[in-house]
Amino acid sequence: MIRLASFLAPGDLRPRLGAAEGAMMRDLTATHGADWDMRRVLALPIAELRAFVAAGKIMLPAAQCHLLPPIPDPGKIFCVGKNSKVHRAELVAQGMLKEDPQEPTSFVKLNETLVGDGARVARPEGITTFDYEPELAFIITRRAFQVSRERARDHVGAITVLNDLTAREIQKQEVQLGTKFWVSKNMPRFTPVGPYAVPLAEIADPYDLWLTCEVNGQQRLRVNTDEYIHRIEGIIAHFSRFMPFEVGDVIATGAPRGTAIGHPNAAELYLKPGDTCVAGLEGVMQITTHIVAPGEV
Repeated sequence: MIRLASFLAPGDLRPRLGAAEGAMMRDLTATHGADWDMRRVLALPIAELRAFVAAGKIMLPAAQCHLLPPIPDPGKIFCVGKNSKVHRAELVAQGMLKEDPQEPTSFVKLNETLVGDGARVARPEGITTFDYEPELAFIITRRAFQVSRERARDHVGAITVLNDLTAREIQKQEVQLGTKFWVSKNMPRFTPVGPYAVPLAEIADPYDLWLTCEVNGQQRLRVNTDEYIHRIEGIIAHFSRFMPFEVGDVIATGAPRGTAIGHPNAAELYLKPGDTCVAGLEGVMQITTHIVAPGEV
């Protein structure tokens, strides 16, 4: 499986393009030049992409590579909300949701909240309901505007993982005020993404994958992506009626059931300083986030 990465080697000032292979990183920038970035390489047909990766002969120890989000500078991080029937019910039970939408809903996460694998994320001062939301995310590799459901996948090049970190007590205030999720999901470093972009052609079925989350080595959830209500074809078709998706945009497709808020002992499960949270797609990739106290980032 091809696992493409954007990374910094020691001394680097700009991202390199690589392919992770076990304990090593194939340095594709060293072979092909700095003009190649994630957007450009994901646009290649899969046969050309495989040849492109295989041509990279310079290997670096992965431990020396600082992994960035696969697309370090997306035009937008577009998030689909309320895309699991069970998670909807969990939110309703906690007063976090009032409506029952019959079509996809959305909100946006800010680029400055993006972090990569191994990032330290501070639980904000005064926040006690700090939750994890591992999500299947797609990377746009061809501009999508007024695209039909049947052609939507032609505009998607890869999948990745997005952990939509959320301050639940602020989210509840936003729901009560009738506003979109905004502050609750856009606090500093609240969007770990990655660590890889896996070409869609490498995935037999993105809706037969297991989303997972562990905290301090304890499994918190394991949910199959077939539980999503709206799939990427319908999401792109619905929103691209009036709004284009640009190359490099990231579309996160929603939280699964089983996040902390859905459990009766949620207070014990919310993230705290000292916790290590690992969100992933089983057998594909996982992204690690270290939760720290304010001022310890």
